[in-house]
Amino acid sequence: MQGTLKWVLGILLLGIVMGLTRFAMSAEGTNPGTNAWPNLIEEAEGLGLPTNFLKEIDPNFVTVVFEDLRTYAAEYHPEDHRMILNMRLSFNSAGGVLKSLDSMTHHDVSLLYHELLHAYMDYLFNGPGPEALSANANRVLTFANQQLRCHYRFVRINPVRQRRDATEMRFLSKEDAWEVINETWAVFVGWHIWTKLEQHREVEGIRAWTDPLMEDWAVRLAAANTSGELLGYYEPDDPEERAIARKRFIAPSHGLTPEGAKLLLEVVLEEPKDIIDEGGFVIKETQDTSQEKLPCD
Repeated sequence: MQGTLKWVLGILLLGIVMGLTRFAMSAEGTNPGTNAWPNLIEEAEGLGLPTNFLKEIDPNFVTVVFEDLRTYAAEYHPEDHRMILNMRLSFNSAGGVLKSLDSMTHHDVSLLYHELLHAYMDYLFNGPGPEALSANANRVLTFANQQLRCHYRFVRINPVRQRRDATEMRFLSKEDAWEVINETWAVFVGWHIWTKLEQHREVEGIRAWTDPLMEDWAVRLAAANTSGELLGYYEPDDPEERAIARKRFIAPSHGLTPEGAKLLLEVVLEEPKDIIDEGGFVIKETQDTSQEKLPCD
């Protein structure tokens, strides 16, 4: 009887060890950019967050890793399609898989969406090509190329961010212009996600728009655009300039355009027409028009 009991216990322990081994191997082999993608989309939909642009991206295109970042809260490297997230965005801060969205702070959810916009833009430009993209994705790609040819290429910058009236002209490299449009658009997407979550702080998930919510959102957007909160930046290619300033912020005259805001609100953020129109109107009304437009030619 005692021998039989030991045999049964041995089998049970062996089963437990094998189960834990399979779990560990699964965790080590998990690519959060691939296996967790469907979970991320499901969780985002449950919270009322936009997901259509995420469904556009092939999960195998993006590699997600976690690191104990010091300089930035997150990074995206288009050269190898790698998204680096702070360890705090991982489950139990262990660096294995992404923690659930409903356990993140509003700031961290907005930070994640900021990086997801980078992944989306990378996929549009460096993925399978326009023929494999949806009609809406091609709209974003076409408009981005138009903006890159002028609005984000021949720009004014603020050498000292605190002095918004002191600007210098720059003709940016393709790489720097690419970074500017990426950061500008990602900042807006992150801002919008954070704002909606804050507006619905007292309820579970994001609800339908009401007139008071729309009015509050418009006031917040006007304040953000006026204060410079939505301005993008680039890290100069020139090592001499990088030694002076790691980041160069775009002057208000070359910030988010009304057309860009409307397109992001429609395609990426999946907002209704009233919000799309209001967003374009607010950005237009709060644009800096004190300096003449620079020629593209």
